Amino acid sequence: MASNSLGAPIAAAPINLPGGFSAPAPAPPVEPSPLLDSAVLDALLDRITAIKNSHKQLEAELEPLLDQLDAAFEAGMVDPTFCHNDTSFCWSAGRTAYGYPEVIKQREQALKAAQKDAIASGAAIARTGRPFWTIRLPRN
Repeated sequence: MASNSLGAPIAAAPINLPGGFSAPAPAPPVEPSPLLDSAVLDALLDRITAIKNSHKQLEAELEPLLDQLDAAFEAGMVDPTFCHNDTSFCWSAGRTAYGYPEVIKQREQALKAAQKDAIASGAAIARTGRPFWTIRLPRN
């Protein structure tokens, strides 16, 4: 990243796009840390993998317990929102999904085609969300 005469970082200017829109300037490339040698990186990845494995195991243990909590809720033994030992519990209905008639499905396909055309022509403006890692464990 560039810096001024005092050594303070200078932010890159935003990029102006057609139609009066602007996008933030791309982030400068991140220099690899000299502290992350291959042994440190291996240890980091091993720890992430171990935590991810523990998380998977805990999720498997949690699922039947949540089923029992659902049964207690359905029996009226707990409210949809309550606290226990300073931990709050809040029941949420599952996400509603809809099945549409064929005419609506055809309109959706036409909209998707129009969206692809807008992307290809540059009329659509791309926005990128916050970066994140997806970590998938091998299947047992």
